[in-house]
Amino acid sequence: MQKWGGNMAITKQEVVELVKRFHDVTMLEKGTGEDQAAFFLHPEPRIFILHGEDISLQQNYEIHQRLVDEVHAVCDPWEITQLSDNPERARAVGAVYWQGRLVDSDEDDVIKAIVGEDWIVQRVPGGELKIALYINSYHHFLPDSAPIDLK
Repeated sequence: MQKWGGNMAITKQEVVELVKRFHDVTMLEKGTGEDQAAFFLHPEPRIFILHGEDISLQQNYEIHQRLVDEVHAVCDPWEITQLSDNPERARAVGAVYWQGRLVDSDEDDVIKAIVGEDWIVQRVPGGELKIALYINSYHHFLPDSAPIDLK
């Protein structure tokens, strides 16, 4: 991999691609906690949930193992705020549409939510973006959503 020359602002496109890749691994590929951790800068990362108990990536993996037919889409707008040049770091705030259903549920029992995402991302020396901090700020369940206990 090419060594990163640095000091190019982190773009919305880069962040959206990272968000999509992370959620693809989590929901579509059913990636393990270790697979999810590859997206993070620091060892033993957690998802900080402002409206409940913080979870490890292993717990996130276990939640998504209980679900099928998961779909996600990055919602606009995403706001990108450059935080520093050394290290190159930005805050990304936006939302993701998420739906799925519990494994043994009826096909009509679809969970539908808009999920608030508040990330600090950092460019590593190879040029790749990593998640330094992942805050899940809300789950707004849509009126026709099936219920789910996220514990």
